Amino acid sequence: MTSGNDHEFLRLRAEGVLAASVGELPGRRRGVYTALLLAGRQRWRLLMHRTQPAPAGRCDALLVGPGGVFALSVVEELPGEELIRRLRAHAEQLFTSVAIGPNRNEFVRETVESVFVLPPGRRATGDGRFVVVTDATVRTLPARRSVIPARLAGELAAHTARRHADYQPIPQLEPVATAADTGGLLDVETLRTDHIAGALAKPFPTWPAFLDPAQLALVTRNHNGPARIVGPAGSGKTVLALHRMAHRARRSTGRLLFTTLVKSLPPCQESAFARLLPDSAGRTEFKSLHSWAQAFLAERGIARKMELTRADTAFNLAWARIGKSGPLAGISTDRSYWREEVDRVIKGRGLPATDAGFDGYAEVDRRGRRVSLRTGQRRHVWELYRAYESYRTQRQCFDGNDIITAALDELRARPLPRPYAMVVVDEMQDMTVQSVRLVHALTGDEPNALLFVGDHQQQIYAGGWRFIDAGVSIVGRSEKLTRNYRNRRAVLTLAASLPGAHPVDDLDTEERQSLDLTDAALPDGFAEQRSCTRADLPEQIRRQLEHIVRQGISLSETAIITTTNAEADAMLRQLYRWRIAAQKLVEYRCADTDSGVKVGTVYRAKGLDFRAVIHPFPELAPPRTDAEIERRELLRRQQFVAVTRARDYVWLGIVRD
Repeated sequence: MTSGNDHEFLRLRAEGVLAASVGELPGRRRGVYTALLLAGRQRWRLLMHRTQPAPAGRCDALLVGPGGVFALSVVEELPGEELIRRLRAHAEQLFTSVAIGPNRNEFVRETVESVFVLPPGRRATGDGRFVVVTDATVRTLPARRSVIPARLAGELAAHTARRHADYQPIPQLEPVATAADTGGLLDVETLRTDHIAGALAKPFPTWPAFLDPAQLALVTRNHNGPARIVGPAGSGKTVLALHRMAHRARRSTGRLLFTTLVKSLPPCQESAFARLLPDSAGRTEFKSLHSWAQAFLAERGIARKMELTRADTAFNLAWARIGKSGPLAGISTDRSYWREEVDRVIKGRGLPATDAGFDGYAEVDRRGRRVSLRTGQRRHVWELYRAYESYRTQRQCFDGNDIITAALDELRARPLPRPYAMVVVDEMQDMTVQSVRLVHALTGDEPNALLFVGDHQQQIYAGGWRFIDAGVSIVGRSEKLTRNYRNRRAVLTLAASLPGAHPVDDLDTEERQSLDLTDAALPDGFAEQRSCTRADLPEQIRRQLEHIVRQGISLSETAIITTTNAEADAMLRQLYRWRIAAQKLVEYRCADTDSGVKVGTVYRAKGLDFRAVIHPFPELAPPRTDAEIERRELLRRQQFVAVTRARDYVWLGIVRD
């Protein structure tokens, strides 16, 4: 702990360093820069413009460290909009095309934060486009959460000083050993050693400051309407989407929404986004689409509460009366198959339970469904649907489709006073047609306002659709990523060998999507597939947990991913009996305080990743009908998704009953 005398000595030393470097400073500036040298003396680098204050349209100083890059302007009051834009453009220009070694990974210039330092007592707040501090609070900047390895930040600062002679590096009070001169380029081995290794130690493996050229080019690409990003598991789709969202936030004042159907995903992406844009909390929302729709309806005075258990009961009653002993049972006795038909094909397309609605269903191309239904058979499905709606209405309960459709109807009747500046839709492949219509209604066809992210190879819900089915065009605005940044090679090799990894058709472009083993960024890893009995499973899992710990992986970075909620509940009880800390995936927030083994179904694990994954998967019986073939394919895709959640370590147990 620093004593008062020590602090005073450091302060005097900092003032001496400033005087020796840039001479006498005017106004408040000596105090501001002294505070920054003191607060960031161990790992941060301060570069000051040789003219203080800097010429108009130039920032006064640059602060580069683990928490990012800050372009500082010491001002008496916030400047006007035009000068704010000029200062941001100048700051980004300073960091344009900073390449990373032979692979040409580049610094994301859009992550530079514009900071205005106001006199003490002035009240102003940033809005995501810029940060506001005062002379008294400027020392909090070096306390920002780390987004760049310290060594790499030092090289970035040194590179900037060499390239821009107007900005003079100020010596550190406690110098940190720096890497050898790289001749203006940052060393790729430094990135591999520090940055990737550091990312693997985090719950969310993001590259918040550096992207490869293929990704970086897409951060700022202009799209004159709705767009999408596709790519196999681990290719950085969501990271890129968050960078685009941050880019949009820095250039607009409207609200931004990140949404998906997966309830457990938004909190984790909110945590990741906070590393990219810490001062945008008041403008950004991270919610599942059903949560957003319910909140929107409540704001409009419309009471709608999604009650899935009661809705399930209504469907079961309808199946018992219409389907169980009727013609549909002759096609498939699996009640869940017909529930999916109603949820995904009929209600998911917004078809009302009327005669006109049936006319629409009779002509629907049931993409992704293997069972072929003639018109007469579809009439039996329609009877089941109408019976379900009758029971559901009697019980005054709503399913997920009812919430989405009600929100869409309300938006069409009374649009938002001001559309969202941007909406990002993650895991788009598991959306319904009505869900796509709803998010489109939030932005319309405004340029760069609506972005879909996903991978058809990771679809875990039944059915399929094309954007044109929802009245949305992405023609000419579809981007594809290919390189895998998440999985170590052993994990990727196992994933690619699974039946669920076979190439799938992109319904909108007719291209094939698949996992590419030849373009993996990370070597090594551990992956094992083993068969065991149901009775042996607990002991097998216990052995794996012990092995994971011996590999130096924390159990808090480990997930047990199951196929059903019942299996997840049983596994939680087993872990408690072993006195091993555990946490339900539905409660996981990707926070540093989250502890214990994460346990949940593949539905809850979608979009997340962990250093180690244990996935018990039931041995599948040979299918006898088209419905069973479809179910088997769906389960295999879920298996593939579960395995690709692992970064370093995966154990796939094929469980025989």
